[in-house]
Amino acid sequence: MSANWMRHFEIQVFGRDGKGISLTDLKVTFEIQKQPATIFNGFVGNFKIYNLSSTTQNILLSQEFTRIRVIAGYKGNPDQFGNYPDENIGLIFNGDIRFSIAGQDNITDSWILLQCIDSWEGHLKAAISTTIAAGWTFDDVFRVAMNSYAPYGITAGEVTNFPDTVFPRAKTLHASTNEIINDLARQCDAHWWYEDNKVHIVKESKPIDNLVVLNADTGLIGRPQQTMGAGVNVRCLINPNIKLGGLIRLDQGSVYRTALTTEQIASSQGGAITQTESGGNIYVNGITGAQPAAINTDGDYFVGSIDYTGDTRGQNWYMDLLCLAKGGQDLQSASTLNKSGGL
Repeated sequence: MSANWMRHFEIQVFGRDGKGISLTDLKVTFEIQKQPATIFNGFVGNFKIYNLSSTTQNILLSQEFTRIRVIAGYKGNPDQFGNYPDENIGLIFNGDIRFSIAGQDNITDSWILLQCIDSWEGHLKAAISTTIAAGWTFDDVFRVAMNSYAPYGITAGEVTNFPDTVFPRAKTLHASTNEIINDLARQCDAHWWYEDNKVHIVKESKPIDNLVVLNADTGLIGRPQQTMGAGVNVRCLINPNIKLGGLIRLDQGSVYRTALTTEQIASSQGGAITQTESGGNIYVNGITGAQPAAINTDGDYFVGSIDYTGDTRGQNWYMDLLCLAKGGQDLQSASTLNKSGGL
C-alpha cells in the first residue's frame, strides 16, 4: 500500500479522434458520485478547473473535446533512485463531457466547470430490436445487448454468472439496451452500472475480487459509522483501488455502533435486548422498526456507493463510502441511500 504522500491529480480531455490535452498542476475542485444504475443511471462528475489560459478555456468551451478521464491518488515516497515504488495512482472517472460553463470567484480567480457522466451517449442511444431463437439463455441476451453498445465503445466489465436456464420459446427484444441490462440484473438479483465505459453486473453476495484494507495507516478518516438500516458509512482518503462492488476490510472493533431509539427500547418485550451472530454478521434481536445495519465479524464490507470530494489545493481529498456487511441481510435500495444522507 502506498504511503499517502504527494497527491497526484490529472485531467485528460479528448475528442472523438482520440486527440486531446492533459491538465495537471492546477487548482481543481471536484465531486464524483458513483451508484449502481439500478438506483441511479450513471456516474456523475463535476470538475471546476481554475485559472486556465484563455486559449485552453476557449477550447474547452468550444466542445471540441467530448470525453474526459480523471486520474488521482498518491505518488508515495521516492526511493534513493528517485522512483516511486509505492505509487498508488489510478483512474477514478471516465465519461462524456455533457455541459461546460465559465465563471469567476473573484477578480483574480476564473474557472471553467465541466459536468460529465460515464457512458451517457451509449446509455441514451443504444437500443435492441431483434428476436432470439428458441433455446436462448441469459448469456445470449447479454451478448446481444453488448453488441448494441459496441458503436459507443462500451464493453463488458465485471459480470456475474447468469442462471443457465434454457428457454424453449423464441424471445423478441424491442427496448433500449439499458432496459434490457436492468432486467437482466434484476433477474440475477444483482446491481449494474457503467464504469470506465464498461458494463458491470455484480451481486452483493459475489463482490468483485478486490479487497482493500482500511485503517488509520492506509487512509481511513475517523471511525466508520453504523446506521439504522442504511449500512456503514466510511470516510477515507482517495484510493483508486477501492471499487464500487468490491470489498473493504475494517477493524470490526473500530465501527462506531448506533444506539437504538427510545421507542425501540420502550416497545421491546421480555428481558434484555440481545444480539445474534448469523452468517458472520451481528444483528440485534426482537426490536421494531429499522434494524441497525449488520456488523461483519471479519470486518468485510461490500462497497455500495462512492462519493468523491476533492480540492487539489485544499484539504478535501476524500471518498465517502456506503458499505454493507458481506453476506448480510441488508438490502441496498434507493431508500438505503436516502437514509445515509445522500451517499
